[in-house]
Amino acid sequence: MARARSRYVCQECGSVHTQWAGRCDACGGWNSLVEEAAPEGPPKSLSGSGAKGRKIDFVGLQGVSEPAPRRLTGLAEFDRVCGGGLVPGSALLVGGDPGIGKIHPAAAGRFGACLGARRGEVEMRLHLR
Repeated sequence: MARARSRYVCQECGSVHTQWAGRCDACGGWNSLVEEAAPEGPPKSLSGSGAKGRKIDFVGLQGVSEPAPRRLTGLAEFDRVCGGGLVPGSALLVGGDPGIGKIHPAAAGRFGACLGARRGEVEMRLHLR
């Protein structure tokens, strides 16, 4: 019979450690690790309880597939960089140095949305004019 394993759980942040220490590495709390019995075996859903998941078919990557339909933005260089336009239902993250024109594709206004983390609403409106 295998030896029962134990784990040490921080009472302040909940992080789990394999051995006891005086200080929790995650939150820095002192004397906050308490020994608990480790859970035994896999969860019931994985241990052959009869419940079966949905089957998926694997597809090989060799061969040729139809290219995804693309939507042209009207900005030739942007469409070229995106591989011929935007794929409907996809997301595109545009990054780069300040001032290189990352907002200009959104200024066309025919597609998508522009999310800015560093600029306020008023400043975004000024740049999109």
